[in-house]
Amino acid sequence: MNWRGSQDDSRRRYLAKFDAAEAERYDAVVGALAPEDEDAYLTDVTGAVRLMAGMRILDAGAGTGTLTRILRRSPGVRLTALEPAPAMLARLRARPELQGVTAIEGFCDAVADCTLFAPARFDLIASRQLLNGLYDPLAAFANWHCWLKPAGVVLVIDGLYERGAWSGTWAEEVDVLPVAACQSTALVPYLLEQSGFSVEAVRMMDAVNRRPSTRTPRYLVVARKRG
Repeated sequence: MNWRGSQDDSRRRYLAKFDAAEAERYDAVVGALAPEDEDAYLTDVTGAVRLMAGMRILDAGAGTGTLTRILRRSPGVRLTALEPAPAMLARLRARPELQGVTAIEGFCDAVADCTLFAPARFDLIASRQLLNGLYDPLAAFANWHCWLKPAGVVLVIDGLYERGAWSGTWAEEVDVLPVAACQSTALVPYLLEQSGFSVEAVRMMDAVNRRPSTRTPRYLVVARKRG
């Protein structure tokens, strides 16, 4: 027995927990941002990365489409949303404002996941509140490195979560997922550097963190593919 159980078991638990009821709860609590909150996210994101018409962007771990919706506000970007839970993906696909977004069902943090996309397909891979839930962040970064074009960019958005944030049915995951309860902004950029990226920015999300709805401090990391 692995000290934290297998990745297959971790994935089965994830899919079982994110049934239709949990997807609805998630969408109401985490996914439903007020227009002012979306504005704050867009301010922090566009202050860190340049979004240009024609860019191919992957939203990894897209959930019900919150970050996808924010990125869609940049004219001309070409978005793909990747999410493993069918109930979450169904809510994303049902959003009228996300019609035309390519939605793919799948995980991203195992070697076998690399075949989901062709090499050098995307200009930017973005994620919001995904890293803390990955069983194997290094495998995810290796896949992202493959999927990015030369000099492509990764944008990671996550929160400084404490152990107590993992409660209820999710409490069993806090000692399974390596970034579940990290209180440092150093871990994610360190892992990106070990995965073939050059880190360009590590910063707190000032606009987002000023919003009264933000209960856990958010930070972002920007890294560029080397080689």
